[in-house]
Amino acid sequence: MNISSLQNISSLAHAYIVVGSIVETRTAVINLLQKRGVTTLVNPDLYEFTASDFAVDDARAVSSFASLKSLTGAKYIVLSISRATTEAQNALLKVVEEAPGNSVFFFIVESAGHLLPTIRSRAIQISGVVSASSEGTEDAEKFLKDSYESRLSQVEKMTSYISKTQDRNPSRAFVRSLLSVTKDKKYSAQALRDILDAEKYMRMQGSSAKAILSHLAVSLPRS
Repeated sequence: MNISSLQNISSLAHAYIVVGSIVETRTAVINLLQKRGVTTLVNPDLYEFTASDFAVDDARAVSSFASLKSLTGAKYIVLSISRATTEAQNALLKVVEEAPGNSVFFFIVESAGHLLPTIRSRAIQISGVVSASSEGTEDAEKFLKDSYESRLSQVEKMTSYISKTQDRNPSRAFVRSLLSVTKDKKYSAQALRDILDAEKYMRMQGSSAKAILSHLAVSLPRS
């Protein structure tokens, strides 16, 4: 089952785990809600949250929102999560199971293994968007053609965004796009290893996004 299969069913379950590229899958979930007639702009019954690290305070905020009475008949909670502490997930168990306010949860993750078995047992797992978007592919192709100075300038923009928001998801999606572009072209094994390593390190807590992306900027050959 994938995200598109939810468009025409009569009623949604109370919780879904949507596995795929976080940035692209979030967009797909929002598009799904729109197709089902849900207002996604200024909707008091829609809660969206994106976090590199989902903590207990975040879980409490979600639980408080879900516990409020719905103003439109149903509440939708879209959580795009890179990592979530065990304590935070445990704090969500009751509200996910009971789904107060006719709540529907969407947990968007790159791997279902990022969530505890207790959360997984309370939700239906479906596939999200895995492949890079055409826009992301275009950005990756441009990056590979750019001068090294232009690449480093782009890295500065990406890392500045991360510093302001603590959100690595766009940069992770960019690295995946690089991998998608280069795997079908005649790049060296070392270049592919560099991108694979970058994707792995970008997931690690405490790793330097600037160092990782800057290494790609200067190490990848120009196309």
